[in-house]
Amino acid sequence: MVYFTKQRQSTVDANLRRRLSLCGLLLAAGLLAGAPAQAETTTTEAVKPPPMPKSSVLLQSTTHSNGVPIVYPTGMPQVTVRVTEIPSGADTGVHNHPIPLVTYILTGELSIRSVSGTVHVYKKGDAFVETTEFHRGVNEGKDPVRLLAFYIGEVGAPLSNKPPQ
Repeated sequence: MVYFTKQRQSTVDANLRRRLSLCGLLLAAGLLAGAPAQAETTTTEAVKPPPMPKSSVLLQSTTHSNGVPIVYPTGMPQVTVRVTEIPSGADTGVHNHPIPLVTYILTGELSIRSVSGTVHVYKKGDAFVETTEFHRGVNEGKDPVRLLAFYIGEVGAPLSNKPPQ
């Protein structure tokens, strides 16, 4: 019986040693897997963080360019975004916008001439909420004007109106 107990004890010890060895191997493998890879660069180089998105406010306004408060339409909302190109010397004709219109100048210079006589010149990179007054846009420069227009309207509303005759 003593022999059986010693044999059983040595079997338990052997199993325990195998389990501990396996745990040690797994632990070592886990540590190696998590270890940083050998870099070919020097350790003095700083690790650059990934680039982060940037945002710049181009325009924030509660009024149109002539000071009239912006009023949103009351019907079914509809947003229209379009790019307009105005060749050198071209004129848009007199019109107004019954809905809020945000404009961003992509290229060139645009003169907005209101019927009351005020003139605003907008150049590349400028953003503005167009006036509610009747006005015309004129490209008085040599280069074409390209603008990005955001009409914040409603279904069925015109983007612009011509003056009554």
